[in-house]
Amino acid sequence: MTDLLHLHAERRSARPLLRGSREIQGNVLAAFNKDHQRFRFVRFTDAKPARTWLAAMLGHVDVTADIEDFNEAFSLGRAVLGEDPAGLKATWTNVSLTPEGIVALSINPDATRQDLRDHFPRTAEQAADANGDTGDSAPAHWLFGRTDQHVHAVVTVASDAEDRLDSTTRILDLLDTLLGVTVVHEERAGTRRDQRGHEHFGYKDGISQPGVRYFHDEDPDQPGHRRGHPGQVLVNPGEFVFGYPTESARPSAAAWLTDGSIQVIRRLTQDVDGWNRAVEAHAERTGTTPVTMGARLIGRHKDGRPLAAAKHDNDFDYADDPDGDTTPCAAHIRKTNPRSFTYRTPRQHRILRRGTPFGQGENGEDTRDGERGLVFVAHCTSLEDQFEFVQRAWAGNPDFAAGGRGAPTGTDPVIGGHGGATVDGARLTFARFVRTTGALYALVPSVSTLRLLAAGRELPR
Repeated sequence: MTDLLHLHAERRSARPLLRGSREIQGNVLAAFNKDHQRFRFVRFTDAKPARTWLAAMLGHVDVTADIEDFNEAFSLGRAVLGEDPAGLKATWTNVSLTPEGIVALSINPDATRQDLRDHFPRTAEQAADANGDTGDSAPAHWLFGRTDQHVHAVVTVASDAEDRLDSTTRILDLLDTLLGVTVVHEERAGTRRDQRGHEHFGYKDGISQPGVRYFHDEDPDQPGHRRGHPGQVLVNPGEFVFGYPTESARPSAAAWLTDGSIQVIRRLTQDVDGWNRAVEAHAERTGTTPVTMGARLIGRHKDGRPLAAAKHDNDFDYADDPDGDTTPCAAHIRKTNPRSFTYRTPRQHRILRRGTPFGQGENGEDTRDGERGLVFVAHCTSLEDQFEFVQRAWAGNPDFAAGGRGAPTGTDPVIGGHGGATVDGARLTFARFVRTTGALYALVPSVSTLRLLAAGRELPR
């Protein structure tokens, strides 16, 4: 234990620059990692009380340094005890603002609109067709994100304990009531009780996150990679937080955007029974088992092991598999992260994912109409080059070969919508097993920017 404490002390004295940020809100670089979460989508009725509301919310907002201190202490406790430290609990909160919400709070709305134009050229509703949100995934079916709903802010609350989450929510309810803030939609979400770390189709999720340079430690034996996380390439922080170096040229950002991050929120409803029936039917057609077929469609087994030869769940690429013999080119993890390219660096187009499941698990907890799915949350600094690129140019593009030899592969069988994919030489057709039932683009501003907006002061350009 003494050695572990010495190691912890040494690491604290040589932390990367962004590790101690008190400007970047939590859950952007430092993940909340909580079993229970709520997403509150709210609308302002008047600018003055809305600024008071934001000032009050600043007392709840948690920052990167505090989140990561907790996460490191939790990891240390687990290493010492051999299990999760039961007495170490916390409740975290962050606040994001939609472009409409930022303009509503700004004392110089025209200048603020101009500053946001290059980074939010369209709303999620306006991008729906291009993102594949059509048919029963169209905005008409969304619970949040439509223009007529006027969502101005999103409050994310995460906790280790549901009663602690309820307590914070009651405080927020009172604050909203006093200041005329309307809750448009509230989504309860959290870790599956029956299968922690897995989404509702049964597969382990969140494995292939990028590392972030100047936030994560670099491996001295493998420069450009995160220490202790084989296969996790370090990406410049400007891909996820404004004001830092990026991997490719980006439009300049106003000073007040520094330390802020674009947030994509999507409510994805999963048709678990439909998916399972399709997997079984395709397995029968191709002469394999449902377990094998599911793994071929995802690119991983349910426990997270990749089909690709790997020493670690995230330490592999597809350079030795150009035809998709081992990992089909249409597999979900290959269509959304092709890894090895001849014309692109694997550091481009990455996003940080902070999603969590919602709805009924296999142990039968009740939810709205028995729905199950994922509250997909992603962070980036370019919708066009990151989230929308992955959605349009890769997952939903039947002609994208995902690092293969160039033959059409079909759409992503999980998030590609209605379509088909070529797997093991067979052309398989798919219904839409994942429907979009809410979508929103927002900004998670720095703490300083939140303070300026709350005080009704000019935003620095």
